[in-house]
Amino acid sequence: MLNNLKALFRATTQKQPEQAAGRPVAAGLPISVSQEDLEGLRLDGRVNIKLIGLRAHPDALFRWDDDAYHHIAAVGHVDLGQGAHLVRFYLDNDTWLQANIENGQVLEYKLFDFYRVAHLSDVEFDNLINGEDKQPDSIGAQTVSLTSTTEEARSCTYQRVWGDGDSLWSPPVVFEEQVMTTESVSARHVTHHAMLYERTIEGTERMEYLLMSAENDDEGSFMVVHNVGVDVASVDIDAM
Repeated sequence: MLNNLKALFRATTQKQPEQAAGRPVAAGLPISVSQEDLEGLRLDGRVNIKLIGLRAHPDALFRWDDDAYHHIAAVGHVDLGQGAHLVRFYLDNDTWLQANIENGQVLEYKLFDFYRVAHLSDVEFDNLINGEDKQPDSIGAQTVSLTSTTEEARSCTYQRVWGDGDSLWSPPVVFEEQVMTTESVSARHVTHHAMLYERTIEGTERMEYLLMSAENDDEGSFMVVHNVGVDVASVDIDAM
């Protein structure tokens, strides 16, 4: 299972491990990774991210303010096994920046927006992830259409990335996240049942992603989240 998770999230480039000996462990980060490895990103820090040119493409559902600095209010960590990790920096504007890490090296960054969040009962949650009746646009479907949350009446269709491309439905990928915030000394545990989708933003070579995640925080809260995101280059991250 861990090998499968690692293969799903990692990039194709193989990089050499980096020694972390002697470096301080930052709150919420894997032991083998320091904030210097992550462009200075850290819990309770601030970050500005430049997405030059994205505003010029009205087809994108993802919207971003290039000028603002945002407070990093929480850090999430997913251990994928065999030296692979996801680290998520949750910002004060309901967005989050994810670093995909392997052997201490960051392979890629993606920036997501909590585009649409729906709270579920425990019965609705169980039907969503375990029910045999798979509904159109539900998590695991071959394609998913997402309606814009703005006044503009339009929707975009995303193609499933994970699973068998020919199958009409593939089971979501399950992983565990530990989330540390600036307000609590103990980490919060979240179970994700997730599926990644993508599409090309019209008129560009940039991809737009949809990460659907059915989430259970083990405290009686169940929800399904439509996260919309794009790739971010490390040079476009200014953290302090």
